[in-house]
Amino acid sequence: MGWIYSGRFKFFISALLISACATADQKCRGVYFSNRYYDIDILKDGLNKIHQITLNRNDNTLYFTFDQIARVPTRVLGYLDISTRTSGLVEGIRNATCIAIDQAYNKVYVGGSEGIFRINSYKVPERIPVQDNIQSMYFKDVLFYTNSRNEAYMYDSGHINPVFELQGVAAEKIILDDDHNIFFTQGKTLFRVKIGTRVVNSHERYRTNILTTDFDDKPYISTNDGVYVYNKYKYVFDKVSDITGLKALTFNKAGEPIYSVVDLIVHLKYNPVRCIESVIYNRN
Repeated sequence: MGWIYSGRFKFFISALLISACATADQKCRGVYFSNRYYDIDILKDGLNKIHQITLNRNDNTLYFTFDQIARVPTRVLGYLDISTRTSGLVEGIRNATCIAIDQAYNKVYVGGSEGIFRINSYKVPERIPVQDNIQSMYFKDVLFYTNSRNEAYMYDSGHINPVFELQGVAAEKIILDDDHNIFFTQGKTLFRVKIGTRVVNSHERYRTNILTTDFDDKPYISTNDGVYVYNKYKYVFDKVSDITGLKALTFNKAGEPIYSVVDLIVHLKYNPVRCIESVIYNRN
């Protein structure tokens, strides 16, 4: 199966420097994230303009949306089995925009310009009764989504209802956390509302490029100066990495980051033994 273009050696090295230079020591090329040391593992290269990546932890398959220049509309859905490094395309979704996964019941949902689809075990999309231009999705007990009009809805067992907390509020990207909060964006501005209330709080100091969660529904954002995690006790975001230039971010079951930068999908593999040169370098 052909992707847009194959990664070239010079492009590969420059991408590594972009993704890791801020947090990598100069000799070991390892990356620090949440005060832990990681080795860089390139999962896939040659992908044009990745928009979102989401991991199905049931079978270790990574789903991602990206632009395929030769097609109109361009945005398509790809998948990568991390265990075997087998990859492919899921055909039949017009302008795939976003992905959400019900990890408990192993259901993969994909939104596009013609509605929402569920991907069956044969990697074939099956339409569910949501016909809208989908912009973002998140699954927590039910399927939450926003459309191109920045309206937020919930889908559950064939029924569609507006999200009470966001009625009359414009929302583009949306996630739910482990502390009964809904986080959403308007452009690059980040907001938070407690479930069951209509009180919207702003986190406007963080210009948010990526809004995501880890496997415990803990919110993370990526900005132009690094990656942050939400501190629910202080109601602020704490910086966990200086990595910049990310296009998408997710986490595996071990809590290891998986992100896209330039045309790459990168897995940060935890290394319990920190590089000796790194220790010496950091002390000087």
